[in-house]
Amino acid sequence: MAVGQPDLASLGFVNDTVRMRSWHNSLKHAKIAEPTIQMYLKNVAQFLAYVTETPPPICRLSCVVMVGLNREMRSLIRSVRRRVVVHEVAVKQAKEGHLIAKATLRQCVASAKSAIPEILARLKVTGDRKAQWSFYGHLTAYLACIYGHRGGVFQNMTIGEVEAAQQAAMDGCYVINISSHKTNQAFGAAQLALGEEEYGWLAEFLAMRKELVGGSNAHYFFFTSKPSSYKSLNQYFQEAWAGMDLPGTPNFTDLRTSIATHAKNTHSPGDRHKVARFMCHDPSTADRFYALNLDAKQAAEQRSLFEADVEGEDAPPGDPEEPRHLLRAKGGPKENP
Repeated sequence: MAVGQPDLASLGFVNDTVRMRSWHNSLKHAKIAEPTIQMYLKNVAQFLAYVTETPPPICRLSCVVMVGLNREMRSLIRSVRRRVVVHEVAVKQAKEGHLIAKATLRQCVASAKSAIPEILARLKVTGDRKAQWSFYGHLTAYLACIYGHRGGVFQNMTIGEVEAAQQAAMDGCYVINISSHKTNQAFGAAQLALGEEEYGWLAEFLAMRKELVGGSNAHYFFFTSKPSSYKSLNQYFQEAWAGMDLPGTPNFTDLRTSIATHAKNTHSPGDRHKVARFMCHDPSTADRFYALNLDAKQAAEQRSLFEADVEGEDAPPGDPEEPRHLLRAKGGPKENP
């Protein structure tokens, strides 16, 4: 909106609702995803709210103009809400189309557990980088199939965080707290609880890291020759997945979605909440948008509830079998003290 406009410091160019709508339409024609368009609109709305509350000294937009601009932006945001919900439902359905069976997850855990000690033994002898990548892929596959963490959790896991778990170990349980990840502001550190054998794999790898390329000055557990976190873990995870003869080519998000879905269908609400918290996942957002996105078995169960609604005879008003709390609400008979 500022292109070709004079005196930008006065913010006068913002006072053009026609160009606002034109910009919004250009985003739609550019085939940008609806949630992204909504995010852009909200960013502009936040900027307008800031200018309204604390206008710069040289701003030439009156209070009346700012009210109108804020109202226009809220109208644009409302116009995309329906499309955002439809988009999110479609994304959820696509994700559930890649749902990984429980048996496959168990097979991955068992196969990776068997392969990791052999890979570490080969890596110790040869120092081969292919063996190192294979260790990365099998270990992240093993942990992701248990906890459903995002790939970023593994990318950002530091050597210091792994070593700190040994100092705070209790009863053979080693808890690794990974502070840097996508939802750390909402959930705090992401955690991995490992047993003696599992933590032993990590300790064995760290013991040989100085002999590996980039290991001497490494900060992250999954290190390379560069000091930054490793961005190709998903590639080596998928190679390990294929090497274990498992079906499909899932990514970390597919594993996370599958574990969250199995938790929803298996656990009580209380246990599901515990699982979700540990994997830094907020089930309320999914439930809000995808509550009606049921599988065939769940939909059949819902149908039986609807059919039960119309069974039997109609109950007359004030029927004795009507719950007492409803009768009292209607001013009906009350219980004797």
